[in-house]
Amino acid sequence: MASKTKWFVGALAGLLLALTAVWLLAPRDEDVPVLTVTVAPAERVLALNGRVRPRLEIDIRPTAGGELVALPFDVGDRVSQGQILARIDDGPETAAITEAEASVQTQRAVVAQARRDLARFEALGQFTTRREVEQRRLAVTEGDRELKRREASVVQARELRDRRTLRAPFSGVILERPVDPGQAVGAESVIYRLADLANPEIRIEVDELYSTTIRPGMAAKVMIPELGMRTARVAHVEPRIDPETGAREVRLRLDAADVVVPSGLTVSVDLTIERRERAISIPRSAIVQAADGARVRLLGRDGVVAERSVRFIDWPSEKVIVTAGLSAGERILLDPSAAAPGDKVRAAD
Repeated sequence: MASKTKWFVGALAGLLLALTAVWLLAPRDEDVPVLTVTVAPAERVLALNGRVRPRLEIDIRPTAGGELVALPFDVGDRVSQGQILARIDDGPETAAITEAEASVQTQRAVVAQARRDLARFEALGQFTTRREVEQRRLAVTEGDRELKRREASVVQARELRDRRTLRAPFSGVILERPVDPGQAVGAESVIYRLADLANPEIRIEVDELYSTTIRPGMAAKVMIPELGMRTARVAHVEPRIDPETGAREVRLRLDAADVVVPSGLTVSVDLTIERRERAISIPRSAIVQAADGARVRLLGRDGVVAERSVRFIDWPSEKVIVTAGLSAGERILLDPSAAAPGDKVRAAD
């Protein structure tokens, strides 16, 4: 009886070992990561770096040379429109004004005398000749003409002196001041670089492959260091592409008018090219680029992998919008190399 029991236990142990071996060696369906296709809102976004540029920026230059006698502002100072930025020695112009004004006073005296002479001869009536009266009248006319000419000379001299005073054409911030008081400057010298840093522009360069889709008014998001995310819109698109860089310049304007940021600051820009309320988006890595076009690998209800052609909008992003070849509810392999068409696999949890 004991021998039969030992034989039964041994047989049972052998059977368990055999079943374990079969279970271990039997082919099993491999688990692969899949994505269930859904229809949802989707955007095409260009991620770019941009630089902050003032909306207005000019070099302040004199119209005539001379010595700088007043230079009250320095880099970083704020100035208001019309405020005096610099004065250039106007000694010659001031002397010319004094001389012109004296000339005007002299001529006014001449005209006054001519008018008195005319009045006296007209009062003589029949005791004078018409010719003498006309001569006095002509003297008054010519005197008035000369007086106007000399008065115009005074105005011109004052305008020349005013050109020695440089004023701010708009309110802004001094970015550069490459000269010092007492320095001799010429008409080509830069006295200040002035910029309006309020509501600045963001300038980005877009590759020509994607630039034709950009239009004024398109929305964008701008990440500004220490200020966070700000919204903006396309304000200007250059009409030409730079032949050297193959890029097209686009200018964005921030929606908030009170944002002040340093000129030249690098920012991150997400430019929304298109938004669709109903679209199918999949990872670019799930697409197989074959000789006859793009394909994806699907996992059927029976667990068998199949391959299908798709069409999508090629765009520089991790996800792309599929325009044909997929329907909601279908499952695609996230990694096409995980299984070949015809393989039987299981969707990973």
